[in-house]
Amino acid sequence: MIEYLSFLSTVVRLDVDEDALPALAEVRRFFRHSLSPHADQEPTFVVTVASYVPERDVPAEVWAGERVDIRRSTAPAFTFDAHLVDHGRRRTYINRRTWLDTPRDARTDPRFALRVAEGCTIQVVDFLRDLVIRNEESSGTVILHASGATDGTTVVAVTGPKGAGKTTTLLSMLRRPGWSYFTGDKLFCRLTDDGVDVYPWRDYPHVGVGTILADERLADLVRSQVDPGLDDRPATDKLLLDPDLFEGWLGSEFSARPGRLGALLLPRVQPGRALRTTPVDDANERWAALQRSIERQADTSFFTWQSYLVPDYTRFFASLAQLHEALRDVPVLRVEGTLDVDPAAVLTAGDEGRLVAHGTSV
Repeated sequence: MIEYLSFLSTVVRLDVDEDALPALAEVRRFFRHSLSPHADQEPTFVVTVASYVPERDVPAEVWAGERVDIRRSTAPAFTFDAHLVDHGRRRTYINRRTWLDTPRDARTDPRFALRVAEGCTIQVVDFLRDLVIRNEESSGTVILHASGATDGTTVVAVTGPKGAGKTTTLLSMLRRPGWSYFTGDKLFCRLTDDGVDVYPWRDYPHVGVGTILADERLADLVRSQVDPGLDDRPATDKLLLDPDLFEGWLGSEFSARPGRLGALLLPRVQPGRALRTTPVDDANERWAALQRSIERQADTSFFTWQSYLVPDYTRFFASLAQLHEALRDVPVLRVEGTLDVDPAAVLTAGDEGRLVAHGTSV
């Protein structure tokens, strides 16, 4: 079976053996919004996918060798290691769930060979997403570490460091009529002649226990399908949720359709305090806020998993400078206090310098 994973200027051709389909089922479900039996352009990368039986496919001496960190994350599911085997101009990453043979440089050799076993989903999703991300960065696409809501055309994005209140702000916006989920983790930005088009990116939501417990229906879903011991966890813990479960709770399925960037929010959660907003008008402050929002800031080191494709940031930083100019007409606001935000009010806040919370101007 041949499928194409297409996103912006990146196309990954997947040549999948029939016997690999069961192990790959959850990966295909995750990417279903971007998969197609056809592609509009030549593939950027080609990945052959076969089934994997570690005891059969890997010599015993490999398992006896040293393992290296591939990725470390605050989400245990996204933490994994592998044995490395170098052969000529290629390198193979091997653990009990995936076997990945890669070129030393994907720009000169775009061919990958992947074998998958039960439990491979997170590692394969991580591999494919990062392959797309690094290629898009080299192509000049600016990626922001941001969530967002949309009214079908315009997107209000929320960015900030961990713990700032991005998820809390997003959930408050989604309670407003006419607004739906756009993206939960990353925002891909491309300039047009009259503004900034933004593209959503599907992720595995990593949601704080305090945020989960604040919503009775979400808490019940998590107790029954994710963690029966939810109530015994500290409020500061975070849980990785299945995207379909999370989106079903939101009542807003992910869509790959792009939107137009209408505003950028910089939250700081302060429970019990009234919502307070401050327009960011100073050019240097806006530039600093944009720099802090870059996805690269959130991912400060290259994981070994990605050494075959280290982005060339020449076009990326040129696009970033152009994005800074294009954002002059986009409201950028700091929101602090109890983050109950009306996104429709955000779109007029650039002129009025205020938002609406609980129907009251503040």
